[in-house]
Amino acid sequence: MQEKEVQEFLKEQNEKIKAVYVKAQLAYFTAMISGKQEDYKAYEKIALEYEKFFHNKENFEKIKEFQKQKNEDEIIKRELEILRLSYLGSQGDWELLQELVKKSAEIEKKFNTYRAKINNKEYTDNDIREILRNEIDSEKLKEAWEAGKQIGKVAEKEVLEIIKLRNKLAKQLGFNNYYELKIEIGEQNKKELIKLFKELENSTNAPFKKLKQEIDEVLSKRYKIKPEEMKPWHYHDRFFQEGPEIYKVKLDNFYKTDVIEKAKKYYESIGIDVSDILKRSDLYEKKGKYQHACCMNMNREDDVRIIQNTKNNEHWMEITLHELGHAIHNKNLDFSLPFILRSEAHTFTTEAIALLFGRKSKNAEFIKNYGDEKPAEELFEDIKKMLKLRELIFIRWGLVMFHFEQELYKNPEQNLNKLWWSLVKKFQLIDFSRDEPDWASKIHLVSSPVYYHNYVLGNLLASQLHYHIIKLLKLNKETDYSGKKQVGEFLIKNVFMPSAKYKWDEMIKQALGEPLTAKYFVEEFC
Repeated sequence: MQEKEVQEFLKEQNEKIKAVYVKAQLAYFTAMISGKQEDYKAYEKIALEYEKFFHNKENFEKIKEFQKQKNEDEIIKRELEILRLSYLGSQGDWELLQELVKKSAEIEKKFNTYRAKINNKEYTDNDIREILRNEIDSEKLKEAWEAGKQIGKVAEKEVLEIIKLRNKLAKQLGFNNYYELKIEIGEQNKKELIKLFKELENSTNAPFKKLKQEIDEVLSKRYKIKPEEMKPWHYHDRFFQEGPEIYKVKLDNFYKTDVIEKAKKYYESIGIDVSDILKRSDLYEKKGKYQHACCMNMNREDDVRIIQNTKNNEHWMEITLHELGHAIHNKNLDFSLPFILRSEAHTFTTEAIALLFGRKSKNAEFIKNYGDEKPAEELFEDIKKMLKLRELIFIRWGLVMFHFEQELYKNPEQNLNKLWWSLVKKFQLIDFSRDEPDWASKIHLVSSPVYYHNYVLGNLLASQLHYHIIKLLKLNKETDYSGKKQVGEFLIKNVFMPSAKYKWDEMIKQALGEPLTAKYFVEEFC
């Protein structure tokens, strides 16, 4: 009788969660595309409905009681655990939860619709990126960099309010702060994360220091300044999270036409059709639209979409491959599973797929196969160096975000401007500071809290997957996998189809025969 009660409860939960999930995804997609106040309000309303569903204390207690009982069915056990974690984050005071949803929707709208200004003229994020990459006048670079940070000053007060409200919620639920709550909900271990990130810090210290000296030597000549005069606006993007161009090869030259079509042909070559995904997606700039990129699984069945602001250059070639990496993961889940389990094993495991394929934009074989022109052989080594540069720079940037978010939630009252620049100096070796809330210009602190460490974990798993793919198929290390349908088959069977049936560490062990490790990333890029 008890088993039947659990099954009926789970059946009802799956049906109700699916109904509100689909509504919420559609509302969010619509708001991000339009930027309209009424669409964000509609999304806020649905988000509150979603929050209210999981706020149900009676159901939360019922789930915990069901978990205490002996149950041999592994699917049911997994459903109950995922449900428990889903309900956990929505317990606490209802008034507080409502305030959090409302403020989060408002600040997301502000970020998504904000446009930087230089001399009262509006610039998109793409515009700012182009200036930082192509301008050689230091004053104009500084002007563009500061414009790109303006949203931080505009949003600082509201971001801090949300941080404090999140902490208040976490304390109601028995956690020291929101960071620890999110780690718990994500089925991760804080001590293990700290240990892994320390290992990465130590492994990348020497190679990054050497690389940073090379970057400063090359770029300082370009800007006609001394290496010690290099400032944050000299590194080609607002956060020094991507690789500046310091080698002879200019990757944009290979991607001057239709990067969407290039990505489509590439995924077809490994046996995965993305044409249906692209048809439903919103791919180009619009007034008021969300300026970044994301993938959305609209119904956990047959509707996966990406949002982009595509330009024909290497940056958007990488992003298109990245977002479609998320999309092919979502498209190839096991839809025979209950709705609750129709997602990735963990958010970082789908990041791994996105990062694995995003790297191909800096791959000589990929450029030979899909570029507008074939790279000369003497440029192959530079292309390889560019990928290494990009990966090392991103890991060091990830260390900044990993440590900043921990300290932010530990004590949001501290001098966050000073903290930010101290971490930038330590991990990115940029000796600069100013008393402005530059940290608050990073949208992830609002839209994806306690998430950034998952990009780093995704990079580690991407290298681990790559190692096993080339070993399994006996490919060379520099392969882009083109024409290798076995790659698609391997990923679908071992990474996508298991969905959330297993906890992430178990899925990785089953797929690769070993636990997650930093070893392969260090071997590949350090």
